[in-house]
Amino acid sequence: MTAEDEAKQLDSVTDRHQEKDFDESKAKEAMSALTSNAAAGRGTGGKNSATGKDIKVTKEDIAVIVAELEVTEDEAKAALRSSACDGRTSVAAALRKLVAS
Repeated sequence: MTAEDEAKQLDSVTDRHQEKDFDESKAKEAMSALTSNAAAGRGTGGKNSATGKDIKVTKEDIAVIVAELEVTEDEAKAALRSSACDGRTSVAAALRKLVAS
């Protein structure tokens, strides 16, 4: 292998890709949109913001969460209500929320 071939091979291995510049204002705008959407979803007080009806929390769902994570019933109810979507509770979503917190 000649020195020229070695140089070409080395250049192909060490090629660098230029980093793309990002627009800081677009990033800030996107972050503010995310935080405003998250804030709009909070504080519903156990009511579904879309329908305004109370979210139904079953005793079985509460029992599963209490048994699995050893939390109080009130904590389990709060997690179920805060993770509810379209008026339905999700035990899996509530468990994820409690584990992540």
